[in-house]
Amino acid sequence: MRKKCISIAAIILALTMLFSLSLIGCKATSSETTAAIETTQAAETTAAAETTQAAKETKAGVTEVEFFHTFWVPEMLKVIEDSIKAFEAKNPDIKIKETRVSWTDAPSQMMTSIMGGKSPDIVVCNPPMVASLRGINALADMTDMIPEELKNSFTKSAVEIATNQDGRWDGLPEEGCTWQLFYRKDLFKAAGLDPEKPPTTWEELVEYGKALTKDTNNDGNIDQWGYGWPVQAENANDYWVNYMMQAGSKVTTYDSEKKTWVSQLKGNEALTGTKFMVDLVRTDKISPSGLVDMDWEAVTNGFVAGNFAMMYNGAWVVGSIHQKGPDIEGKWGTALMVAGPAGKASRGYPNAFNILNASTKKEAAFKYLNFLYTEKTASGLTFVEELCKAGGALLFTNNYIEYAKKNYEPLLLPFVDGAQYSVAPPMDPKWETFKALFVGKTVQGMLMGEIDVQSGLDSLDANLTELHAMQ
Repeated sequence: MRKKCISIAAIILALTMLFSLSLIGCKATSSETTAAIETTQAAETTAAAETTQAAKETKAGVTEVEFFHTFWVPEMLKVIEDSIKAFEAKNPDIKIKETRVSWTDAPSQMMTSIMGGKSPDIVVCNPPMVASLRGINALADMTDMIPEELKNSFTKSAVEIATNQDGRWDGLPEEGCTWQLFYRKDLFKAAGLDPEKPPTTWEELVEYGKALTKDTNNDGNIDQWGYGWPVQAENANDYWVNYMMQAGSKVTTYDSEKKTWVSQLKGNEALTGTKFMVDLVRTDKISPSGLVDMDWEAVTNGFVAGNFAMMYNGAWVVGSIHQKGPDIEGKWGTALMVAGPAGKASRGYPNAFNILNASTKKEAAFKYLNFLYTEKTASGLTFVEELCKAGGALLFTNNYIEYAKKNYEPLLLPFVDGAQYSVAPPMDPKWETFKALFVGKTVQGMLMGEIDVQSGLDSLDANLTELHAMQ
């Protein structure tokens, strides 16, 4: 059965009380939602926060910079610890104070700190959080701090995360990943398909998917589906957005003259992408409607069990399959996600290091961030590159991508190559609220056949436009 959606009234109440964004890395969490509606625009408390921050005590002229992060992988924590020791040895007048928080507690702790006038100086944000904090002017402008050489080192999707609608830099891209195609070579071979030639276009995906969708035990029920992807909870939004982008949709754009965001959900590209997604279940029948109850791990389990011959999933899943499916080693492969009418446009983006506007120690904070990107370790990698390597993630810079191509296992190479085709999620400050209130139930309803595509898009366009009109 499809997950019940919380009532809109209840979500609105929760959103106005809590800035609830998940600080995710590469791996999806159970909840990547959501930002508070405009009451959190009470980041008009910035001035008061700055006064409070200025009152922080320093010892013997030492500036203390608070670094708020959610890194939890032991190897990554070791890199952070080593970087702080090395930085403080070279900069004895600056002390970096770590604040480690869990994925679950990070959103509430972050907003409590900001609203209480005790905000940290450096934070780690995922793209939705960047968009929402940007929307309340909570991020410091780092444009003049970042060297041009460093700016030029990042890929396009990384720059989209790190720059605001006016082209100003308010973050530095750090670890992240891409999402690509997984396929079962053994099932390809059994279906008469070349196991070394996965699909490359929407049309081929459907063609191959039909050949791979089977009732293997002749009981009248399909038990091997051609293709799957996660649709439960926030996944409904994330993949729907990407299918629209593969069709060329901008989804939501910023009007610099009117100083407002504008929904593009009524465009032909949005319709094409949404219809393709829905047709995979309703018309082409290569994917089950039961996807609405499946997160990334459930789809992965289905792939390992042979219930899905192909799936669209994230880079971390390579390691998960190695653990879950020793019996299928050598029987599966990875490839770039298929291209839509507008070409290749797979999910892929980094998180970011940001300095908060409320910080009175921006110069010292950036000095540490710059150290992470420029100081080399004994391995020859910079500290931020070591951080990404330790997490099995990707740094969206040209140099690191070349390093990953030479050093990552072959099954991860499509995820590295995919960085050049990666597209960032919507950076509209209202998108997380929109996603939490309206997207999941509508997208799932379309896939279940309860809502037709055009009506669903019309409704979602009206919802997003209404949120844009709110002051």
